Amino acid sequence: MYTINLFESSMHSNHLNNNTYIKFDFDLRISESIQFIDIQMSDQTHRLQNILDIQVSAKVNSTFLKKAVGQVQPNIRVFNQGSGYREWDWIFDSNDISTIEEIRSGDLYFTIDVKAIVEVMESGNKIIPITGNQQIKISESDWIRFINYYGYSTKYGVSLPAVLLKDTSWIQAYELLDDAREHMKRGKTYDALRQCLSVIESYTDVGNGRGGPYSSKVWEGFLSDITEQKRDGITGLLTGVSTYLNKVGHHRNSKIKDNGNLPAIPVDQYEAELMISISHLVVAYLDRLSGGNSNEN
Repeated sequence: MYTINLFESSMHSNHLNNNTYIKFDFDLRISESIQFIDIQMSDQTHRLQNILDIQVSAKVNSTFLKKAVGQVQPNIRVFNQGSGYREWDWIFDSNDISTIEEIRSGDLYFTIDVKAIVEVMESGNKIIPITGNQQIKISESDWIRFINYYGYSTKYGVSLPAVLLKDTSWIQAYELLDDAREHMKRGKTYDALRQCLSVIESYTDVGNGRGGPYSSKVWEGFLSDITEQKRDGITGLLTGVSTYLNKVGHHRNSKIKDNGNLPAIPVDQYEAELMISISHLVVAYLDRLSGGNSNEN
């Protein structure tokens, strides 16, 4: 639980001499979203009569980032216990996340700024502005778990530049591989690898009897505008990854029979997760190439 002491902030007030304050209490809930919860506002002298408006913003405690990040969406109805409102959302978009990842080196520390207009009892009722701030911490593990819901890698996973994390091809690849990740959640490693292969295959021309994406011939048309030496390198990358996905995820062991049946090739969860990550990189590259082959010579 965090507490921010809010003091009067009008031009006539002096914080050094202002011994009375209003407390703003809250906690954070971090999962697939970040929310302010258990929100309360109170004062020790019971002068607080009404809350007319409130604004909340957050800044990362970094010398390299001087602006608010994310958008806290406060609603004063949360202070009315009968309203049904219980939390505020703290919204991050891809730009916010990639900007933070560019400067993050561990746990995250934010300064939360609160500005409010309240009505207090003071020689009759009086409307005053109040403000205050407080540092909060989001642990590295909580932050990584949060951004993983959106498909963002991190410095401590695959090391990728921030510009790639907000690139449309990277996001497109994440969406295309959503079924593969769903298979992984259910422990279906072979289905996950087959789905990765299917997504890669969708970029090929397999209708002319040239084989699957593990065959160099199917990439000839797709890579026709690429410089020959670079085309050979890209073809090797695509066929190599596809060959693994095909031989391990799709085909059974043709050399051994178990009670008359061909057994599956052994693959554990760790190996399958690595191949989904590699497939994400490959599909992002394919999407990039499909959108502008002439620029990739």
